[in-house]
Amino acid sequence: MACINKGNKCDNVTRHLKEFILNDEMMYADVKVNGVSVTNINDSFASPLTDEEICAYLLTIELLPKHSNWDWTSKAEDNLKKARKAAEKALCKNLKALTCKDIRETDPDKEAEYQECRTKSATHVWSNTDCMCKKRGKGTVVDEPEKVYGCLDPTATDYWCKIKGNDCVDNKPPENVIDSPCSYSKELAVTNKYLFCNDGNGCTPDNTTTEGWITPTTDMATMKDNIGVGVKYIGEVQNAVRNVVENINPDAGVLFLNNKKGFYTSPFPPELVNEFTNALTVAIFNTKFKAKESNNTFPFTMVTVYSTDSQPLGQFIITPETDKNGTVDSIRQIKQVTSSRTLNIRLRNEIGTALLNPNHANAFINAFGPSGNFNDVNFTIKNGKIIKESVNEGLGRVLEKEPVGLAKLLK
Repeated sequence: MACINKGNKCDNVTRHLKEFILNDEMMYADVKVNGVSVTNINDSFASPLTDEEICAYLLTIELLPKHSNWDWTSKAEDNLKKARKAAEKALCKNLKALTCKDIRETDPDKEAEYQECRTKSATHVWSNTDCMCKKRGKGTVVDEPEKVYGCLDPTATDYWCKIKGNDCVDNKPPENVIDSPCSYSKELAVTNKYLFCNDGNGCTPDNTTTEGWITPTTDMATMKDNIGVGVKYIGEVQNAVRNVVENINPDAGVLFLNNKKGFYTSPFPPELVNEFTNALTVAIFNTKFKAKESNNTFPFTMVTVYSTDSQPLGQFIITPETDKNGTVDSIRQIKQVTSSRTLNIRLRNEIGTALLNPNHANAFINAFGPSGNFNDVNFTIKNGKIIKESVNEGLGRVLEKEPVGLAKLLK
């Protein structure tokens, strides 16, 4: 099946890598393109993709039966062959047809022909349908407007009439605009910084990607809608995430201090519950709908929260549901945790701060001790307050003594 819509759109696109999945008889039971099974490449998968992304999949899908080294005809199971054809059909269907304007933009000769035709408008007319200059004569019809694709939902962020340079009358697009999937955005405000990653020691600017970096300047949830649900879907996912966040049990085992900063208190402050909900929702839409390749499972398992001056305010492990990213049930559970790295960053500004519960002091002293789970933390507790440890002396570690001032030395 030749994809008529493709034209030369895919000429400069690099095809995706493929992986053959073999069964016990060493036949092709499946093939994954860019990690996606061909059985999952359907209309709903293809419709949110850009033309360039579709081309990357399509080039590999088309090549499967043609590459002599892959021996597709004899090694692929019949169901897989059918799945490949269905995937090719879905990709081709969602690849926007090549317009005359597309051709002119990539073919200098065709553009020159168009410009020359415009100078002969008294005797000639340009046909967008045939992409050629035609001589006027009896029965010649003035050329119809060229069909273009655009979003026709006024509530969408990329509504045709909101895009600079597009012609509209009374905020209505011309009739030659054909509806295509729209994009929707909603700001979900945060005042702190939420860094998502997969590092068990906590998230920092060094191990966080763009999609997982949620701050007051990156708190927009954006989605490409191909099923007509609109911006309300962002709110539905947000509400589902809120239910998960509200069920987090505050864990005093992460060290609660009496200044009750951020999430280091119980219960969590309502404004932070709302903010965490917003940040996680934005991260979900970033990774599912904003990333170049759609992620079927939420890709982050850790989040560390920082204040605007980069002080840790909380840390959590995230357990996502497999193949659910972007849905209302994409996150299974969130648990409050801590790590030595985050404790060291946090406690360097808490010297002298008292524990929220003094009865927990011995447990933390042991945890920070040589045999404790956090023996690489550079702080401990004395008289119910955070103090900094000194360098090692002999076989044991001693507490940092009060520095001797110059006045004492001179006495």
